[in-house]
Amino acid sequence: MLNKALIGIISAIVFLLIQAIISSVNTKATYEFSTKNHNTTQDTLQLTLNDGHASMVISRKCSTNNYYSSRFNGLFLRFQNHYYLLGMEYLDNNNSQLMFSNFFIDSLRSGDAIYISRSPFSCQNTDFSEILIGKRTIS
Repeated sequence: MLNKALIGIISAIVFLLIQAIISSVNTKATYEFSTKNHNTTQDTLQLTLNDGHASMVISRKCSTNNYYSSRFNGLFLRFQNHYYLLGMEYLDNNNSQLMFSNFFIDSLRSGDAIYISRSPFSCQNTDFSEILIGKRTIS
């Protein structure tokens, strides 16, 4: 009896992983997200999703005149509008770190896209918005 239950659980997990892999391999999209305060851009995120490979360029204003920027290259899995990334974040020419990130992207009727993340990057700015509005630039 326990063996049948384990076979069912393992089969469901394998099915979900196969579905996520197929969905990520069929994804081709480029997004540009940003936030603006007082007509100046505070945070920008350029995200490219192509055949299971993800690349991001992050630029964030951490304090008055202090900017943080990084690049990310890695692989992603897609579960409908939820994305899970695993790869290397390059902080500068000499520093990099392994990173796992997850986020949600939804397209609005107006043609805009919304980006919601629960895993902020290295900047310790408490004013950083976890919700960014942007556009899908390439289909």
